[in-house]
Amino acid sequence: MATPDGAPASFSIHPDLLLSVLDDATALVDGRGRVRLTNPRMDRLFASEEGTRLLPFFERQGAFRLLPTSVLEGAALAAARGIEDVLAGARERLELDLGAPGSSLLAIACAVDGGRGALVRVRLRTAEEEHRARCAEVVEAMQLGLYVYRLEDSQGGEAGLRCVYGNPAAEQLTQRPTAKFVGKLLDEVSSVPRQRGLIDRYVEVVHEQKTVDIDYMTTDTKTGKDAAWAIKAFPLSGQCIGSIFENVTKQQEIEQSLRSTSQFLDSILDNIPMMIFIKDAKDLRYIHINKYMEEQFTSPIGSWLGHTDYDIFPTETADEFVAADRTVFGGRTIVDIPEESVPTYGTGVRICHTRKIPLYDEAGEPLFLIGMSEDITDRKSAEDAKRREFVLLETQTKLMELVRQLSTPLLPLAKGVLVAPLVGQMDEARGQHFMEALLAGIQHHQAETVLIDITGVPSIDASVAEQLLRATRAAGLLGTETALVGVSPDVARTIVDLGVDFGALVTYADLRAGMRGAEEARRRRIAARAGKGQGRPSPRT
Repeated sequence: MATPDGAPASFSIHPDLLLSVLDDATALVDGRGRVRLTNPRMDRLFASEEGTRLLPFFERQGAFRLLPTSVLEGAALAAARGIEDVLAGARERLELDLGAPGSSLLAIACAVDGGRGALVRVRLRTAEEEHRARCAEVVEAMQLGLYVYRLEDSQGGEAGLRCVYGNPAAEQLTQRPTAKFVGKLLDEVSSVPRQRGLIDRYVEVVHEQKTVDIDYMTTDTKTGKDAAWAIKAFPLSGQCIGSIFENVTKQQEIEQSLRSTSQFLDSILDNIPMMIFIKDAKDLRYIHINKYMEEQFTSPIGSWLGHTDYDIFPTETADEFVAADRTVFGGRTIVDIPEESVPTYGTGVRICHTRKIPLYDEAGEPLFLIGMSEDITDRKSAEDAKRREFVLLETQTKLMELVRQLSTPLLPLAKGVLVAPLVGQMDEARGQHFMEALLAGIQHHQAETVLIDITGVPSIDASVAEQLLRATRAAGLLGTETALVGVSPDVARTIVDLGVDFGALVTYADLRAGMRGAEEARRRRIAARAGKGQGRPSPRT
């Protein structure tokens, strides 16, 4: 303000009144650097840690004054030097950034007590301003796109939405500058949002003051490719709406791929003729079973998912299963259970061959247990039956061998004399066995005479007769005389009728006669050997 002659007009305001109307922390400093007057905000600032850090003043005997520049540094040093310049008349005004966000210092020359002084005004960002600044930083830095719209009437009378803000992420995600949207109605930018109902959903958010999730699709006009967007719209004050969005096209493609892969794997698992189950490591609850297991082991609870063995099986059985599961995790290895009994509803107890495999995360903590169980009940029954059949066959073979041995015994009745009693019907197999047993007995007992007793043989045919002749000829090759004992009239008649030549074979009516004949034959052999010995020349001496 100037006077008519151009000189500056002078006026004065009482310091107390001046400081009281200023919102910022303010103090009057005289030419010697002493603080003469402060308002309440400056008093609070002086008493705070932030004031001590930013301002070049210190308290002595209840009064504040400028600190010497020699003990200061940083923003406080610059403030002290600037205020000293104002007090010394080197400058009329000082504006200084104190370094903290939103903080500044203003010093203006003024008169204090008739001398030169300075009005020092400090501006610090309030908690509310700090909060708003932090929120703005978050919005600007977040990776999600954000548009803010204000609801207003469009030229056609319909409710329109004018874009009033867009963050950097919105520009990056849409590949369009926010300047293309900010300040314009959505209808002015594109007709697609209204056609697809997006504007109506936004208007609904404003009117009903509720947050909604919106799935939205756009099509790139250049490439023709569709893009999927997940939008969360929420109400703001002043008829405004916030729209946070992200491109979820790749996420949906991955989810679809995972679903397809999961369905593919489920299809494979369901068609494997083996029961497959997965349990979580923490509670050992079933989180997956394949279709084959569901069909083979139905339970009263229906689906097994979310249940433990104690919900499905008797307590004793569940205890065994859980103990085996804990052993798997404790040993950190695959556990093979060749046979375990599993009670079922409808098919009774089944025998299963089970393998349990533990899975761990990257830190080595247990995650899941995979079980593969094969129902071997039928196979085991077949194997047991086959084993029993084998044992039975082996027993029968041994029994038949025993019967053959008992049916063709060789009895040493005297020195050099064997009796071979035959009982029952003779056939080709028995005849062959008789010959083998006879030759082995002759060699073992050094028999000179064998009496074949056929008293117990009811009948003889041509085949049996021929076998007896072969046996006697074979014994003769070993130097053993063979006689037939106990020939009944019927057997004698059959031999004659068959025309079998037994002329060279000695026969006896019964065993007693055969023993006498064997004894006589033995004496003859002794005498014959003795006679041969006398006719030999004596050895020279």
